[in-house]
Amino acid sequence: MPDLHSLRADAPATEWIEAYPVGNGLIGAMCHGGIETDEILLNHGTVWSGGPGPDPHPVDAATAHAAVREARTSMAAGDTARAEAALRRLQYAHPQSFLPLARLVRRSRAGASARGYSRTLDLRQAECRVETEDLAQTVFASAPDGVLVVDVTGGDTAFDLDSPLRVERVEQADGEILMICRAPDDVLPLWAASADAVRYDADPRGVRAAIAIRVIEGEATAFAEHGSASLRVDGARAAVAIAVETTFVRTDQAPTRSIDDVVAAARERARAAAARGVADLRERHRSAHRELYDRVALDLPADDVPEVTTDRVAAVQRGEAADATADPSLIALLFHYGRYLLISSSRPGGVPANLQGIWNAQMQPPWSSNYTLNINLEMNYWLAEVTDLPEAIVPLRAYIEALARRGGPLAERVYGAPGWAAHHCSDVWGYNDPVGDGTHDLAWAFWPMAGAWLVTHLWERYRFGGDLDELRAAWPVIRGAAEFVLAWADERGERLGFDLSTSPENRYLAADGEAFALAPDATMDLVLARNLMSIVADAAEALDETDELTERAASAREAFPEPSIGADGLVQEWRGIDALEDPQHRHMAHLVFVHPLDGEPTGALADAARRSLDVRGDESTGWSLAWKIAMRARLHEPTAIDRLLDLFVRSTRDNRHVPGAGRWRGGLYPNLFAAHPPFQIDGNLGIVAAVAECLLQSHRGSFELLPAVPAALATGSVRGLRARGSFAVDLEWEAGRVLRARIENRSGTERAVRVEAHGRAHRHTFAAGAAWDFTAADIDSWEEAR
Repeated sequence: MPDLHSLRADAPATEWIEAYPVGNGLIGAMCHGGIETDEILLNHGTVWSGGPGPDPHPVDAATAHAAVREARTSMAAGDTARAEAALRRLQYAHPQSFLPLARLVRRSRAGASARGYSRTLDLRQAECRVETEDLAQTVFASAPDGVLVVDVTGGDTAFDLDSPLRVERVEQADGEILMICRAPDDVLPLWAASADAVRYDADPRGVRAAIAIRVIEGEATAFAEHGSASLRVDGARAAVAIAVETTFVRTDQAPTRSIDDVVAAARERARAAAARGVADLRERHRSAHRELYDRVALDLPADDVPEVTTDRVAAVQRGEAADATADPSLIALLFHYGRYLLISSSRPGGVPANLQGIWNAQMQPPWSSNYTLNINLEMNYWLAEVTDLPEAIVPLRAYIEALARRGGPLAERVYGAPGWAAHHCSDVWGYNDPVGDGTHDLAWAFWPMAGAWLVTHLWERYRFGGDLDELRAAWPVIRGAAEFVLAWADERGERLGFDLSTSPENRYLAADGEAFALAPDATMDLVLARNLMSIVADAAEALDETDELTERAASAREAFPEPSIGADGLVQEWRGIDALEDPQHRHMAHLVFVHPLDGEPTGALADAARRSLDVRGDESTGWSLAWKIAMRARLHEPTAIDRLLDLFVRSTRDNRHVPGAGRWRGGLYPNLFAAHPPFQIDGNLGIVAAVAECLLQSHRGSFELLPAVPAALATGSVRGLRARGSFAVDLEWEAGRVLRARIENRSGTERAVRVEAHGRAHRHTFAAGAAWDFTAADIDSWEEAR
């Protein structure tokens, strides 16, 4: 049987997309696995360029309010071009960039043999191992001790440290080196196309970081020069602990932590880790990781696949195409890998996983490796609830709270509205303005509805976990999002809508053929608004809160219209508009009601959603493929899921244009990172949630078992999935039908649940903490589902 919990290679990585990632929620490392020389690229989740935006803000309230008024007036007069020009006056600058921190080069004695080489990323233990005939190396990032550990056996070893950041100071001490780096004060996004993209100011405001490396095993000699530092470790075994501390405080504050405190903390952390020894560090690391990782496991047997496959992607390739059914275990591996990546990049005490998690090697990364709020950040966390990783949501929750704090002044300054708002992209500092320089396309530069989507994660945390205290703490943020949406909405008699509305990141064609991004009533805005009003009403009931806002929300829930169907039978992306500039666009914003929201499209709307996905086409980016799989699962279309899985697991190394795909062609890199392309982690994290949707759905209130099992997942078992209401679900199935199941009520109260499988349904009452085991024969005795 193939290993469902490890990635393996028989040669060192020659480029970043072949290297293996480790992380502890803050420190990230990409391990290349070289023999005589190995390169380990270091990141830290808080090392970003810049800082919070300026005060006073360049786009003042008078300018912004006048621009919004002009846009409304122009739209009412039918002058869309003038309305878009007016809103471009709101644009200000860009989010900052997530940056590489340092490079650690391990050098072993010359002549180390390559015989017997293997490189493994063990997902269960969260360790990257390299072995040859006379060399062994293990790298892991410990969450409990807050250090990266590199443990090498094979003779005299040296460790060299340098950084692409500005190195301010390097120091050496007995068995220790220290490097202090400073991040740039501004990094322009790639779209700026500037030769002066990385900028350091005379009056710095950015993050400073201290990297302390302490020898754990071996006799060490330290060297320090301006810009680099080295440790030479004599003996058969060399092990070091690497600690990183930064001046970062929190999302909406300048990085004002004292550098002296940062240096002291980094040194103390490294020294405390070294005092524990490698064995203790490894045991504590493994225990903390497996407490999260082992909660859920998916088994998809594939007996005819070799036990060790050095290139799992190549194994499913058939020329230009791929066949996921050729190796179902690859889907299971991707499922486990996605959970591993979220555990490694998002833990309490850290910041949320960005577009690349916590791994990036470029000073000017794609899309600034930032937080894109119109799909990608949300997709990063879809798997957290259903695969039992609520701890991963803690940084996201803190980030949403910080966005709300910064978004209150923005809502007032830009829109003259109460509550809080955020736009389509952000950074670790909580940037939330419309992005751009006054010339950028509103399709991606104007979308003030991010808050309405982000707070769904706060509500889902309550639906899965049932903790009223958590919901009560989130209530002010939920209320604030609703206050803004209600103020931003326009009254049309008994209906509500939005006069100034975009649909990320598409455009439509006007009657004269000109493309625009701005129109009234983008379906995504209406659906998010309607959903937010439902959240407010339901949360208010759970918390026994009643006031003017909750009453307005309850009535507004029905005032925002349902998605509309055009003359072509498709869900309209804007109400009353059928012609799109890009009918195959990678975003499915107008279908957000299918997934991840809890809409239950039936009849004509369900048919329109299916047809809309058909016309959109299967071909797309990695994250878009994952989203389409989740939507097809909600629509109970396993055949379509098989097609999409084939596209998801194919090999990709470039940006080849494919007819019907626009610019992008998703797939997998050799280290199983998902390609946009280039790499975006939302594909890896989104595919986990999508596979889970094929196996279990609980968004409608009932528990649907195996609602959309494709051929690639026809036989298997899963343990530990979570359903809303604090339930755990284990399943075993064959040929797409349940053989055995176990549902456990993990809440402290009695619950009655309707369970559906294979067109039959049964209502079962669970005592607090009770479990229910049943088989295929039991299901056959249930009533037909209605």
